[in-house]
Amino acid sequence: MVSAISGSSQAAQYSSSSSSSNAAQEAALEKQIQDLEDQAKAITDQVKAAQVQQDIAVAQARLDALKAADKVAKAAQDQSAPSAAALRQAEFDGDKTTSSNEFWM
Repeated sequence: MVSAISGSSQAAQYSSSSSSSNAAQEAALEKQIQDLEDQAKAITDQVKAAQVQQDIAVAQARLDALKAADKVAKAAQDQSAPSAAALRQAEFDGDKTTSSNEFWM
């Protein structure tokens, strides 16, 4: 009878220690899963940030290209013939500004 009591006590003790061991393993695995999910989120955020940085670089390149085109157009306009308003004013003042004015006179 003593051995039956002692056997059931050992089974209860094993069950109890097994249960607490399982609980510890479960808690460790849950923490590991949470840590891995956090890492995955951080990696996802880094990928998204890299994609946004790429988008920014593309937009900046487009802006720089537009600014350069504007500068080229302005420089070409500044080097071209005087504006129509300047020509009309010169004609009004009686100045000869270009050879084309000779045809108008």
